Amino acid sequence: MNMMRRDLPGQATSRTPPAAAPARPGIPARPAPAVRPGAKGDDLLQVIKQLSELLVKENAALKKHRADEVKALTERKEQLARLYQSHMNAVHREPTLVKALDAPKRAALTQSAMRLGDLMQENASLLKANIQSINMFFAAVNDSLKARQEEKAAAYSRRGALNGYTVAKRSLAVSFNQTM
Repeated sequence: MNMMRRDLPGQATSRTPPAAAPARPGIPARPAPAVRPGAKGDDLLQVIKQLSELLVKENAALKKHRADEVKALTERKEQLARLYQSHMNAVHREPTLVKALDAPKRAALTQSAMRLGDLMQENASLLKANIQSINMFFAAVNDSLKARQEEKAAAYSRRGALNGYTVAKRSLAVSFNQTM
């Protein structure tokens, strides 16, 4: 599947149909285009399938610690997530959009949505784990640098000897922004 595709099958019918154009003197009013029943449900199913495929790829990349692959998927993931959210908002506003689907399509939509939910939970868990591992790595590097700087720093003991062993620890200018 081409991840850079910007359009989705049936996307044109997923928008709210324009109202009938107002009649002008001498020009008859043109009727609003008809949207077939269940078109929103079909579009939602397509979005769910594409988002699920993308999450499978991203989760695999996260498991292999391939940040460049994850980054390449980010823009498309955001687009699909916004589209999914808009479809879900439409379904919440008007549940008949999904009820208009026949039973097999409604069952497929339910199964796809459940699978998407599982993939989203796995994705969130993997992202959190990757963020924590990055933070642990930087904390270890930071601690190592601090320890090394303390070992190399010139200090005087209470007796005035350079690099004495009784030097109290002092804070250094090396720090790490640790936000959670």
